[in-house]
Amino acid sequence: MKIKRRIKYYFIRLFRLKESPHQVAAGLTMGFLPSWFPTFGLGPVLSVSLAKLTRSNEVAALVGGVIGTPIWPLLFLFNYKIGSLLLDRQPKVDGLEEVDYINALQHTIEGVTGSHSRGFSFLIGAVTNIFVFSILIYLVAYFIFKRYRVSILEKIR
Repeated sequence: MKIKRRIKYYFIRLFRLKESPHQVAAGLTMGFLPSWFPTFGLGPVLSVSLAKLTRSNEVAALVGGVIGTPIWPLLFLFNYKIGSLLLDRQPKVDGLEEVDYINALQHTIEGVTGSHSRGFSFLIGAVTNIFVFSILIYLVAYFIFKRYRVSILEKIR
């Protein structure tokens, strides 16, 4: 019950923001962005920093970071799959149980240096996913906040 109450609290706080739909949507997008990479608990700090850098809403960025934190294994697996698909390679990671936080960090670093095909697949997948999903998150959040902010706030009270 405590988790449900906390989620409701953050949604109420998010929908009560007085910022424009653009700033809230940009904040959510910037907040979710670090979730595609291994951040070792620095995700919320990076989320808020990106929001400050882009002058978007920091509370929305924090909420976006919190949304992405529990699903990081799925995001990493998706990075591997998309990178392998784009590079036309056999994926080295086939299931969620094979996603390891430390290995993902190592593969990210190897992808930057270009010394390992698995790391490069991960990095290409991450960059592609960030590009595509940032646009999608922004558009969906903007539409929801522009059109349904008041009615959603009334329903979750």
